[in-house]
Amino acid sequence: MIKAVRHDRILAEIAKRGAISVQELADLLDASTATIRRDISELDDSGTVLRTHGGATLRSGNEELPYDAKVMAFLPEKRRIGATAAAMLKPNLSIGLGGGTTVMQLVGAIKRQKLHVTTTAINVALELRDAPDIDVLLTGGVLRSRTAETVGHVAERTLNDINLDIAIIGIDGLHPVGGLTTYDSAEAYVNRVMLARAREIWVLADHSKIGQIRPAIVSGITAGQTLITDGALSKEWAATLETAGMTIIRA
Repeated sequence: MIKAVRHDRILAEIAKRGAISVQELADLLDASTATIRRDISELDDSGTVLRTHGGATLRSGNEELPYDAKVMAFLPEKRRIGATAAAMLKPNLSIGLGGGTTVMQLVGAIKRQKLHVTTTAINVALELRDAPDIDVLLTGGVLRSRTAETVGHVAERTLNDINLDIAIIGIDGLHPVGGLTTYDSAEAYVNRVMLARAREIWVLADHSKIGQIRPAIVSGITAGQTLITDGALSKEWAATLETAGMTIIRA
């Protein structure tokens, strides 16, 4: 396995577990402990992870993982969430799609549907370019390379000129007090505009995002929002979010 792939797998495992040992990574990646120690040292030098005695952990809850690493974290759960959300869509709806790895799992499942899609994400638009019955409007704007999403006043102006049946976004944190949050303020604001243009709001998030608060606020939790998540969401968190007004659907 090449080094770049190992690094992404290491980051994905740390994102899932919070911390992991050198031996666990060596067994998982079929690599020597010496190789894993070098990988962790390089990731520590880059500021992505914090090297610990015998392993590694995330350096900070406010440190965003690289996109490829986020793709790998909780991938089976994300696939189920995407498929569940896709099955809930009816023909001819106008939907807004943010970027993010969980939303991309939805995108792969809607290619044969008849929909009108507005998206801020270049990767979403490219994935749907050959879908025969989907019209795609890409907002434009300043490209945020880490997530392939467009931000800024051009994206915001495009969104302000349309109406949506459903806005569908992924988030990095969801908390009854902190609300829906992500890492980047410009990205958060564009998503906020999208939500304001929609009759319904669907949030796609695996259980690891629940209870987390990231730096940039997208919106508070309000009645009428639907959370589509995986079966590992605890009964306690589900009850708390439902009390705050969310509808919970488990994939």
